Amino acid sequence: MRKVFVLEERTHIVSELQWQLEEETDWSIRGFSSEVNLFQHCLRANTEELIVIIDLSIGKQVCLQFLQRCQDPKSSFPLIVFSEQPLLNLEWALRELGVFHLQVGRLEPERIAKICRWYFRSGLLG
Repeated sequence: MRKVFVLEERTHIVSELQWQLEEETDWSIRGFSSEVNLFQHCLRANTEELIVIIDLSIGKQVCLQFLQRCQDPKSSFPLIVFSEQPLLNLEWALRELGVFHLQVGRLEPERIAKICRWYFRSGLLG
């Protein structure tokens, strides 16, 4: 089962992705509002079947804390960061912390779903 975990305050990204991927039965989209809870679930998940999306509006500090926890090779999975606001000087720091894709500006759920599909199909996981 392909899993997409989303860290966000509201369930906006989760509901949009569920709509985008509704015809694909082997996908599970799950939202989290707590960075610690998300990280615990990531540790228990098969990282070969996991993508994590973080909405930066949950807080830059929360996002960076999560990314720092993910520095351990045992917790290696692709990360996507969404931000409605420009990232300014934060983009390179996020990339150095392992962010695979940055989505800046308006939420484009169809684009995020397409990236998730591509990532699983490409065999880049694992």
